[in-house]
Amino acid sequence: MRTNMRMTMNDLNTDTLQHSKLPDLVLDKLMEWIMSGKLSMGDKLNTEELATQLGVSRMPIREALSNLEKKGLAESIPYAGTRLVTLTKEDVRQIYIARTALEPIAAKYACEKITDQEIRHLSEIQEEYKRIVRGKELDAVEVYQQNRLYHFSIYKASQLDRICVMIESLWDNLSFFKLIYGQKLLDSEESREKMIAEHQSYLDALKRRDSELIYRLLQQNLKSRAENIPYYSDVYFHENA
Repeated sequence: MRTNMRMTMNDLNTDTLQHSKLPDLVLDKLMEWIMSGKLSMGDKLNTEELATQLGVSRMPIREALSNLEKKGLAESIPYAGTRLVTLTKEDVRQIYIARTALEPIAAKYACEKITDQEIRHLSEIQEEYKRIVRGKELDAVEVYQQNRLYHFSIYKASQLDRICVMIESLWDNLSFFKLIYGQKLLDSEESREKMIAEHQSYLDALKRRDSELIYRLLQQNLKSRAENIPYYSDVYFHENA
């Protein structure tokens, strides 16, 4: 359950960052903690604590927290500081609606522009995805990361850079949600094989250069997720009273 994953900032391991692009490195570390479950929705992000734990000054911490806000993962609350966001089921539904509007278009353009080399690379990603999903011990973070790599390998082939940035932001907004998703959705062999087949259908459409098919497949799958959020609201969502 979510409560078992929750940790305070004092529980996290101290890592010292000694590089030039400190704000980016701090952001990467915070995203890693979010995806690993060390940070949960609503957690307070204390600038001084983070600076001490990461061995950096407060300035790169502030910049990283600002970037988390831009990604929609954190919010600055007057007199309370910065906290990771808490999403409702309606928030997630709207994010999926936005994804439904953007991702099929990116996939359609990708189908028209993707190279044979990019398809071979995507096939390799799919094979690794199969290995991960069919493994005895399923790691939700690993599933999420490989799934994300698969999808963005398609979208980036579209060369629609601005749209890809918007899609990436929507995926970032769902980081917490997708972690729970990976744990709950792939809890049976049938559901795991369904996700593998879904990926394969996109790959097959790309190989056939069938842009209308991949558009339709993604639109149908994302629309279904928007209409039927397939998770346990008592585990993930914090609905308003």
